[in-house]
Amino acid sequence: DRVGQVAGKALAFGALAGGAALVKMGQAAADDEAAQVKLAKSLQNAAGATKGQVAATESWITAQGRALGVADDDLRPALSRLAVATGDVDKAQRLASLGMDISAGTGKSLEAVTTALAKAQAGNLGGLGRLGIATKNADGSTKSLQQITKELADTYSGQAATAAEATAGKQQKLRVQLSELGESIGAVVLPA
Repeated sequence: DRVGQVAGKALAFGALAGGAALVKMGQAAADDEAAQVKLAKSLQNAAGATKGQVAATESWITAQGRALGVADDDLRPALSRLAVATGDVDKAQRLASLGMDISAGTGKSLEAVTTALAKAQAGNLGGLGRLGIATKNADGSTKSLQQITKELADTYSGQAATAAEATAGKQQKLRVQLSELGESIGAVVLPA
């Protein structure tokens, strides 16, 4: 009888914990959907993106998460910022890729790097300078944005992929995949 009571309490606790986990997954799915909608609107408004471009961008974001361990929660706002700054989806993706490499190579957050890259598109190089990126030539003249981005690409190319293959990077990729799995489960149970 006592064993039955303990077992019943354990089952009730397990069901409660499972229910709480499903609620959390449902919230994650709702948050992910809201972020997708927000990015889509940003891409459409800033860069005139079509539904096909938005869908391709979401596929690209998913691929970056699997390959590099970059969470979509970090990459979507970065892409949005860069699309607004450039007015071009493809250019925003190229800059986001560069931003992921710079972030991995410097240890700076993707948000800080892409914010600086976005501001640089409008001629404000101060954010890049604050990240420790050289914005002036040896003679003190300001480098062109094209020159800066080429030097950054030369310096940091492949850093995100290299970081993703280290043990910490593999753990981050696993975290991203588990988070995506939770969002998928949450999307299924959300209507309930």
